[in-house]
Amino acid sequence: MRSSVIVMASMGLLVGCASAQSETREGAARVPIAAERARAVVAFADAQVGKSYCWGGVGPSCFDCSGLVRGAWRSVGVELPHSSSAIASELAEVPRDEARPGDVLWWPGHVAIYAGDGWAIEALDSRSGVVRRVAKQPRRVYRPGG
Repeated sequence: MRSSVIVMASMGLLVGCASAQSETREGAARVPIAAERARAVVAFADAQVGKSYCWGGVGPSCFDCSGLVRGAWRSVGVELPHSSSAIASELAEVPRDEARPGDVLWWPGHVAIYAGDGWAIEALDSRSGVVRRVAKQPRRVYRPGG
């Protein structure tokens, strides 16, 4: 527990969905559309935990890192490219301390979905497959629009 708090503090990741888009769905909940979409992105990625890693994989049985991110965002109607560098070049960067669930965490040659509370969901490697683990010092954070 303490180590995850230290990692979260060192990353500067704070979850703050209250400042999400002001556009909302009609109805009793009045949840921002961006927050609904982010929850769906995280839910998609979370449902893939335990699946295999395969280079170039886009699912449904195996994924590579960008294939998982792409599939998660595609599940809510947002198209992303299939490479970590192309994802970084197309998305808006946000400060690491403003990361929200659903955001794309980026390292050179690797991407993951930020799940909130200091956790990431990622297609790690052929030994580990798709995992949920503490988000370890991403270099950048990107937020898909659309």
